[in-house]
Order: sequence, then structure tokens, then C-alpha cells
Amino acid sequence: MSGEFVTYFGFGSLVNRATRPAGEEAHPARLYGWQRVWGHRVLSAQQPSDEPPRSCCSLTVQKLPETGFTMRENSPFIEGVVVTIPVSELPALDRREAGYDRHVLSASDFDLPSGFPSDEIHMYVSRPDHRGDATDQFPILQSYVDCVLAGYCDVFSHDGMQRFVDSTAGWRGVIENERHDPKYPRAVKLPDNQLETIDHVVALARASS
Repeated sequence: MSGEFVTYFGFGSLVNRATRPAGEEAHPARLYGWQRVWGHRVLSAQQPSDEPPRSCCSLTVQKLPETGFTMRENSPFIEGVVVTIPVSELPALDRREAGYDRHVLSASDFDLPSGFPSDEIHMYVSRPDHRGDATDQFPILQSYVDCVLAGYCDVFSHDGMQRFVDSTAGWRGVIENERHDPKYPRAVKLPDNQLETIDHVVALARASS
């Protein structure tokens, strides 16, 4: 791919089309050998200055130990989207991903669309000093959960949303239900029946974790 562009892998809210700039194209992809987890803490003072203040726990990913499997179908994976943007837009994305380091992975770690023109994929991973479970001080925001799960449902269908829930660790952490006054700056408005579905799958995940 030209040095004028860069491709990143979104594994959380970036899957939701409503959270990204107009005109961006996203393609479903799978990343092997990593796990998604509720484990990224950010203080309100560390958020971008143009966003409402909030201290919360968001999503990150962690590398899994080598399994010894050579067949892709036997390997753990997470689903997300790959998005190609001009390099000039990368600083704005870096600011959005406060407390994360941007890693560069080989395209061979992914299942990508046929003919996808990129040899490397960027991904945001929580810095060590920002890692921690969801607590009263750093809760998971319900409006953030809603945004993420709605995005996965749109891209990967209900089954994909369920795979997201099943493959993500940390569901027993504190969740703050602030739907009536969302603290997440990219909150989305969802119909009541979709909110009920989200509440159901999350409740099952918390009960079984």
C-alpha cells in the first residue's frame, strides 16, 4: 500500500459506522492469537480536551500464549474491521485512542478480504500504566457497551454480536448505566428492543464469567 495511507484494525467502538468520519470504508476481518478484554483505564483528565470528562474502563486486547495449533480453524480469534485512512488523519485517531500505543502487526495475522492491499495493520493496545479492571472509579459505560454491540450487530449480525460477548473477558467489572445521560462522546440512539437484547446478552455474560 502507498505510504500515503495506513490501515488499522478496530475491535470495539470503531466497528460502529456512526463513530467514524464520513466516507471511510470498513471491511470485516479476523485477528488470530489475541483476546479482547475490558481492561483499559483512562482518567477524565487524560481524555481529549474536546470530549466530555469521564473516568472509565474501555476495551483493549492482549496477546494470547502460543497454542501450538497450526490450523486457523483451531485458533482463537477476535472479529473487527480494517479501515484504510490517509496518513494525515492518523494523529486525530491517535488522540481519540488516549492511553493506547499503536502497534503494527503483519497482515498474515489476519483473515482479510480477498485482495486487500496491505502488508501491515495498525492496532491500538493499552499501555501498561492504563491497564486494570472495571471498578467504581473506572466503570464500563453502558452507552459505550451499547455503541459497540450495535456496531457488531450491524456488521456481523446477531450471531457476531454474541461472538463478541463470548470472546471478551472482564464482563464482571462494574458497569455504570448512564443511558439517560450518556458520558460516552460517541453514544448512539437505539430502539428499545435492541437495548433489551443487549441487556440480555450482557446479563448472561456477567452471570457466566
